[in-house]
Amino acid sequence: MTDKNRPITITSNGGKSSSTLPLSTSPLPIHSSVLTQQFSDIIRRYKYYCQHIQRLLKETEKSYDEINDTRVLAPEKMSKIHLSKSDREYLDALKTRPLALIICSQSYSGKSRFVNELLNEQLLPESPIIDNNAVVRMIRIKVENHPIHGASFSISGSFELINADIMYKAVSWATVPRDDLIVNGTNEHNSLLNNDDNLTDDYEQQETASLEIRKPLELLSDDLQIVITPSNQNLNMKQIYVQITENIVPIFIYIIDQEILSPNDIDELRFFRSIVPNEPILFIRIDQSDNSSNMSEAPCVQTFRQLCDLGFLSFLNTESSDNTSDTTPLFQSDMIDNGLTNFTLFLNYVLKHIDRLTIRAVGILQRSHELCLDLFNDSAFDMARDILITPKRLSYAREKEKNLYESLIALTNSKQNEIQKLILQAVDEMHEVLADEACSLEIPGIELTDQLTVKNARDLKKCTSAIQEQILVRLNETIANKLLDSINVLHDNYIGTLTRCLFSLEGSRDEDESELSASKALQEILHSAYEVNLSLPTNSNLFQILIDKMKELFRTFSWNHFPRIDPEFKRSVALDILNSLSEAKLAKSVCTQLNDRIRMSHDNFETLLKQLEHRHSDRLKSTEDKQQRVRKECTPKIARLLLESTSLKDLIQYGLPKQGREIGRGQYGVVYDCKSWANHQSCVLKSVIPPDDRHWNDLALEFHYLRRIPEHPRIVKLIGSVIDYTDSDQTPVLLVMERLKRDLYAALKNRLEFSIRMRIALDVVEGLRYLHGLGLVHRDIKLKNVLLDETNRARITDLGFCKPEVMMSGSLVGTPIHMAPELFTSKYDHTVDIYAFGILFWYICSNGIKLPTNFDVCSSKDILWSAVKKGVRPERLMDFSDECWAIMTKCWDTQPSQRPYLGEVQEKIEQILNNTRTTSV
Repeated sequence: MTDKNRPITITSNGGKSSSTLPLSTSPLPIHSSVLTQQFSDIIRRYKYYCQHIQRLLKETEKSYDEINDTRVLAPEKMSKIHLSKSDREYLDALKTRPLALIICSQSYSGKSRFVNELLNEQLLPESPIIDNNAVVRMIRIKVENHPIHGASFSISGSFELINADIMYKAVSWATVPRDDLIVNGTNEHNSLLNNDDNLTDDYEQQETASLEIRKPLELLSDDLQIVITPSNQNLNMKQIYVQITENIVPIFIYIIDQEILSPNDIDELRFFRSIVPNEPILFIRIDQSDNSSNMSEAPCVQTFRQLCDLGFLSFLNTESSDNTSDTTPLFQSDMIDNGLTNFTLFLNYVLKHIDRLTIRAVGILQRSHELCLDLFNDSAFDMARDILITPKRLSYAREKEKNLYESLIALTNSKQNEIQKLILQAVDEMHEVLADEACSLEIPGIELTDQLTVKNARDLKKCTSAIQEQILVRLNETIANKLLDSINVLHDNYIGTLTRCLFSLEGSRDEDESELSASKALQEILHSAYEVNLSLPTNSNLFQILIDKMKELFRTFSWNHFPRIDPEFKRSVALDILNSLSEAKLAKSVCTQLNDRIRMSHDNFETLLKQLEHRHSDRLKSTEDKQQRVRKECTPKIARLLLESTSLKDLIQYGLPKQGREIGRGQYGVVYDCKSWANHQSCVLKSVIPPDDRHWNDLALEFHYLRRIPEHPRIVKLIGSVIDYTDSDQTPVLLVMERLKRDLYAALKNRLEFSIRMRIALDVVEGLRYLHGLGLVHRDIKLKNVLLDETNRARITDLGFCKPEVMMSGSLVGTPIHMAPELFTSKYDHTVDIYAFGILFWYICSNGIKLPTNFDVCSSKDILWSAVKKGVRPERLMDFSDECWAIMTKCWDTQPSQRPYLGEVQEKIEQILNNTRTTSV
């Protein structure tokens, strides 16, 4: 440890405070006005941040309401970004509840000593006036805007115990009377308490009655209270916790005024940790005598070990985590030794604790903004895919149906002889079976004589018709099955894929569309038209014409005498029917009916497909409108809120970065040197003052996409951001990034070796491939956006125009000489970066910064753009190798589809670099 005469501090995983107020490094006298001023600064800082948090919360909820009204996100997605009930309660608590120092201790004596020292007056009676075994009620000390300064009794969550006319009755005492603090005392207030009809016999309620003191204390304000926990009460820890934390934001202070923690102290602390595992506590050890120099070191070490065993402290002094989830403490508890003379550390703890409270609040909003932007990105991708895929699916459905239609027509026209053979085969196979079945056929609805003859010709006709129907139905089943087998190959090859395509089109319908969708109707038509299911009843299948033709054959039959309707008669009728069938006529009838049915179904299919196409056309138009709204309105608005929430979080943690000398200047900002910030050394500070909302949005999107890019050696790292609200005339946004040695423009100005230049080109390709792999398009690749480190390795920077491909709305962005011709059509993709690299590679190979002559002759950017659209490109220089010239010319090809993949470019440059090394050896 240290010299026992010097105040010491033992800290756990609290880590460093972020942006701290200028606190004195030497112990502060407790009565010093500096203490009061610094406490006021801390509270003012807290209120300042809370105001920003509430403004962000209000703007966030307003934006979410607007997003919900526009219906650009599905309701189930909107429910994900809305703040949870617990998060909203936490944010509301910071807005509506004051801070309170919750003073706990091993004994009443420790609490009274600390509070009196803190307030610099003898407000609470100390020992021996009140011994440590007395039952002392809870005390709340605060300042309110009220003309009377005094005290009152109240029950937590209930009502004032003093009548309204004497509530906060003015008092003349400087020190609280003993009887006001002790349960069952004899003071006037306690007399009122004991005489109350509701409480006379209820000791527990007497215990829970707290004493509220209002006095004009310099240290306190409307936003800060002091709550002294009750001592020796019979209430359990949970009841006490609810009582002391009611309607306040707590900061727990535990005074250790004994040499070590007693078993009872340990049990209470362990139970407290089980109730609220995420609440940190500042343990302040004070000496037991008036002379702090006589205190021994051994009890301090022993107490520290006890608190480590309880999980409050740790032997490791590590940085605090930024994790502010509900399951992780805001930061671990700390311990200060000899705390009555070392209030600087006490103030530091309060500052850290308040910072963590606001950091957690900002983190809630930040995570909501990030989730919202992720959902926008996913939705934009889904919408872009829908817009691209749906027309292709419709075209595929039309093409496959047409192939199926033509194949089936060709099949029926060429299969008449096969169908005739099928019918003949079926008749031969079924000849005897059908005759036998006819013998046993029961014919209802006729009257027979004793000799089994019919009484009239009408009944005879019923008999013959019944036998005819029986035979035709059975033949129909057999022929249908054989015919179906003959076209099963077409059924499997076409119906399956076409049905899946139609199901996908049906799945892309909006929720509010009618259930009678075109795709569902198409399914029904396909099943009825192309499955060729001939096993239906004869009055409804495609063999109805066949049946009618057969019936005509029996109209020529005549009977001279009414025969016996016995099995022989039935067999005879059946055989006559079978022998009179004409396979050729039946086959022709079948093919004609198939052709008619197929043509009809094809026409219906075409009609309904056009309806489906029209419906999807309207839906896709609505989808495009939603996509544009997501790109141009919703995403920039939430990105700006995210920039503000993240910047506020960085400001609380690390403070404003210190601006050094100017080291660069661009169109929209100035770059300054920054020695250190957020535990990073040698940074650069990009200060941007957005002139309007459009630039605010661009900056917010740059920050968002750059911040979400995982750390990569070929991309300049963004350390953080801060918005400086101190200037009332303008609001600069400060982006802090890692510092590199120089940009590629400055490097080529001084010329570089060929192998170094090829290595730089490979680095740029690697960085672009990484961005494209994340779905991002840089859109502004140029010399000054490539930075070099001490070893001339390159990193891509300035992602001001960088966006996911699905979020690009066709804006004309970039640097004129690096802009691909398709940028002027508002329809482009990631290949614009490949074009820009081709121009950059020309500079790399030229080993200079001189503008290509073909571009230099253009007197304005409009003339330059016109020339580029006509195919003008940089000229070939004398020292360009064939391999290098081939790379750049392919990269800047007019047709985006003809430009090479970056992987191919990387492979060719690696070959050039390897050949250079081999030659040099």
